[in-house]
Order: sequence, then structure tokens, then C-alpha cells
Amino acid sequence: MRRIEAPLSPAPRVESVAFDGSSFPVPDDEARDEAFARVEERAREARAQGMRIVVVQGLGFVGAVMAAVVANASHGGRPRYFVIGVDLPTAAAYWKVAMLLESRAPVVSEDPAIQAYVDRGVRERRNLTAIADERAYALADVVVVDVQLDVAERYFESAGSVAVDIEPFRAAIRAIGRHLRPDALVLVETTVPPGTTAQLVVPTLREELARRGVTGEPLVAHSYERVMPGRHYVRSIERFWRSFAGATPEAGDAAEAFLSTIIAVDEYPLQRLGDTTASELAKVLENSYRAANIAFIHEWTRAAEAIGVNLFEVIRAVAVRKGTHDNIMRPGFGVGGYCLTKDGYLAQWGVTHLFGADVSLDVTIGAMAINFAMPRHSLELLAEAMPLEGRTVLLAGISYLSDVADTRNSPTADFCDLLREAGATVVAHDPYVRHWPEQPDVAHLPLDEAIGRSDAVVLAVRHQAYLTLDPRRLARRSGLVVLDTQDIVSDAKAEELRAAGVRTIGVGKGHWRRLDRERAR
Repeated sequence: MRRIEAPLSPAPRVESVAFDGSSFPVPDDEARDEAFARVEERAREARAQGMRIVVVQGLGFVGAVMAAVVANASHGGRPRYFVIGVDLPTAAAYWKVAMLLESRAPVVSEDPAIQAYVDRGVRERRNLTAIADERAYALADVVVVDVQLDVAERYFESAGSVAVDIEPFRAAIRAIGRHLRPDALVLVETTVPPGTTAQLVVPTLREELARRGVTGEPLVAHSYERVMPGRHYVRSIERFWRSFAGATPEAGDAAEAFLSTIIAVDEYPLQRLGDTTASELAKVLENSYRAANIAFIHEWTRAAEAIGVNLFEVIRAVAVRKGTHDNIMRPGFGVGGYCLTKDGYLAQWGVTHLFGADVSLDVTIGAMAINFAMPRHSLELLAEAMPLEGRTVLLAGISYLSDVADTRNSPTADFCDLLREAGATVVAHDPYVRHWPEQPDVAHLPLDEAIGRSDAVVLAVRHQAYLTLDPRRLARRSGLVVLDTQDIVSDAKAEELRAAGVRTIGVGKGHWRRLDRERAR
């Protein structure tokens, strides 16, 4: 009896979904082969026209904009580089490649230069493209590494408990090594634990090159970025100070030559450090200093609230001392984003695990613990003003930074969890964020509708839209409580709201608390 084989079902179509809801099919092997053939041909043509080939590994918040900036670099009115952005052929990552191919910036920002640079590179100059194929590294004169390297958790109780997930980063370096030309420069921009370039990147590349029968020392350098998402996104790459170091003198020279073509070095001279470990340490020290400053101010925030003082007013008075105190931080809601929530931990892990040193960065680790707990202080202020059980609270602002759409490690997500633990219902509004991956089940509503449904409004992010918000829109909701965590509501607006029956409380606004107590007598 003949056996009848059931027809094979077609492979399911895997979709990659972008931050704005756009959906893109993840390419299969055949589609990737075709895409690579096209990119290879375009790179060959670009090289014939005198351009060098730069491949940017990772198209996230740094890599995507770095690729556009490098593509914008000119010499004699002609583009210097043909730039290829590379990311993974996965549902989580491919949308960034697909958006760039459509000349759409895969980041949201107030800086119009980003989209302008992407359009110029993709549509006008045709020297910017993207692909989900590691074979692109074989085409490169320069590979810029902008992949993520994260810690295992956001909170560690002690220096000895810090853990870093280093293997995905090592895998990314191996992917480069499998294809890298021996004379190509690998420039690591990823923030890494001190010692990573010398003890992980160089040996890994050397090993992968040796598997292919290639001898000699790879050209590797480290140069940390100081990218600031927001209105000056592009400027923070093109027109800002940059430090770097080479694993060898030759690599340092190559990195200096490359960076000098994309940064306005006449105004912002490059700073060359003695070795890559020093460059890596500089980045994590820089951000750890900022994190410690935030934790220090939070301590004074609680004191100012307790004794009835407006700490924002105090800080403005202190900051007039230019050069010594004008970088003092302000009270706030918490610390989010990719850097300040992890870089101190990276430093500790590198010192302990790569160098075996018996040194604990106790002030740094302690400051990060304080910052992690900051949203709970805001919850305590709100709980003092109203019972939270059964109430609806509007979170106004869910990104980690003003006027950007980046929700990574946003303290608003932690605050949302705390509100739910207290029995509150949470709704959200943010003028920049369309999808909140950390809290996908929270309803996003138009601002006026959200205010109308809520018992309290938490102004969590200093977005321009909230700074210019007419207080009459809040006053329409009788009995509303407004918690200002970012000095968004002026004293004059607070008085206007109080007159309309809206109670205002604020982080660092001890004078508001004092006035409430005086009026209650």
C-alpha cells in the first residue's frame, strides 16, 4: 500500500515590528543572499569612486545615528565613505535595517538633522544602506562596534554581586572576526568594562583570524561616544569632544585618522589616551560621576522637603559658581536610560573579573542603589496626598529623558509597578512614545481624556509639551492631585491650580508642603 505524504506546510512568516507599529518580514536565507549581492556590488562601485567602506555593527540609538553621521562626512564636496549598517535577522532587530532601507530613521528624536542625514545618505548620495548579514564585515575598511552590552540586573546589593552578560558582546566580536580583512580597523564604541578591548576583543579577533589562516595583530581601538538623545543628537557626535586609544600605536593612528574625518576636531580636539583600558575607564567613570551626583542630590531633596525649602531655588543659587558648581544636579524622579543605570556596574565587573583586583567601588554601587530606589520616594509623596487603592493615576511621560522616545530602563516603568502594587490603575501619555515595551498593557490615551479619567497626574518627564501645558487643562478635573517630579509646574501655576481645587505636590518642592501645612492650620 502506497504511503501518502502530507504536503509540507510553508514556513511561518516572521514579522519584525518597529517602535511605531510598522511591520516588516524577516528575510530568509535566499533573500539575505540577494541583499548581500546588491550591497557587495554597491560597495565595489563606491570603492572605485574613491570612497572607503565603513560598516556599523548595531543600529540602535547610537549606531543608527553614527551610520548617518559617517555617511554625511565629505571631502571636496564628495562623500568620503560608503556606510553599511548591520543588525541581526531577528524579529527583535530586523525592523531597524528595514526602516533604514526605506530612508526612515530607526530612532525618534527632536533633532531634525537625523532624518535629514538619513535621507541624504539613502536617497541623495546613495552611500548609506543596511543589511542583516554578517558577511558585510568582509567589505569594511572600518568596522564601528555599537552593539549593546548589558548587566544581568538593574540592581545589585554589593560590589561582589555585580554580574555582566558578556557573551552576546563576545559573539558580536566573533561575527566580525569571521570575515574581517587583516588591514581593517575595528573601532569599539560600545561602553564596556575596563579591560574588555585588550582582554576580550583583541584575543577574540586574533583567534578568529587565525582560524582563517591569517596571522598578525588586528587593528583595534576604543573610542567612547557621548551621544545625547534629544535636540542635539547629531551635534553630540559631530561637534563634541571625543577620547580614544589604540590597542597598538598603528591602531591608534588609524582611529585618529578616521575620527578626524567625522568630528569637528578644529573646535573639539581629539583626546588620545595611553591605552584602551584607560579609554574604557574614562567612559564608565564619567557616567558614574554623574550617577553619584544624582544620588547625592536625592539625599538633599528629602532634607529640603522635610524642612520646607524649595531645593530648585537653592540649586540655582549654588550653580552661579561657574566651573566648580554649575554642573550640580537637580531633584528628579529617578535615573533611566542605557548608561547611568549600568556603567558603574561595568566598572566594578571589569576591575574584579578582568583584573582580579580586590577593590570595591562602594560609593558608586551605593549611589546606583539610591538612584534605583528614587521612584519609591515619589510614590510616598503621592500616597501622603491621597489613598492609592482603587484610584486611577496618569503617568505623563514614560521615556527616560525629555523630548525623546527612548523608554529603556525608564524610572516611570518602575513607578508603574509600584502604583499597581498599591492597588492603583495606571494610564499613560507621552508625546513621543507610541509603544511602551516595558509596560505593554498600560492604556495610552490622549492627554485631555487621560486627565479626565484620573484622580492624580504624575508629571514624570520634563517634555516640552508638559512645560507649556496650560494649567486650565488640569483644572477641569475637580479634586485632582498633581505630582510634579521634574520642576515642571512653576509656583505661579501651582497657585492657579490650588485656586481651582487641584492639589500640587512636588519632588524637591518643600515650600509647597510647608504652604499646605500652614493653610491646614
